Amino acid sequence: MQLAERIVHMLADGPRFTRQIAAELDVRGESVAAVCRCLRHKGWVCGEGGLHGLTRHGREELARGGFMPCRRKGRAAASAGRTLRQRAWAVMRMADHFSVESLLQTVSDGEERDAENNLTNYCRALYRAGFLGRTARTRAFFLRPEADSGPLAPAYNRAEKCVTDRNTGRTIFLEGNTHA
Repeated sequence: MQLAERIVHMLADGPRFTRQIAAELDVRGESVAAVCRCLRHKGWVCGEGGLHGLTRHGREELARGGFMPCRRKGRAAASAGRTLRQRAWAVMRMADHFSVESLLQTVSDGEERDAENNLTNYCRALYRAGFLGRTARTRAFFLRPEADSGPLAPAYNRAEKCVTDRNTGRTIFLEGNTHA
């Protein structure tokens, strides 16, 4: 059972704080918060100040045995062993534009450690290295066509402040790197 489904079943018994859900399910609070954001976006959960509860829509869907909105079909078979960043890169290559939040909803099941911070840092690094651009009005990211060199996700090395294109072997040193 996916984390989203476990949380919905738990909330059917009454509202709970993020920390209570995390403790009862033995998962990180950040994972619970990310899944609850997704569930809130889909209209299943409402929340304020870290307290989450099912909406009427959420209760109706749960009673009907409806689909779990934060569950991605076929992920276990399709992406076994693939990193969060590799899954995000695959989405970037297909999407016209995206945000960190939309990437999280697509590629994260809530089990990854600090997924939101990870993808935020990754997108910023790819932007600084010239792989990504931003739209003028909405500031959404998009993959620059000339930067799409293949299926392997660029590797971001935070310590060395560089991004390496694993398809071509080219390394781009980011501003502020003393090795450049």
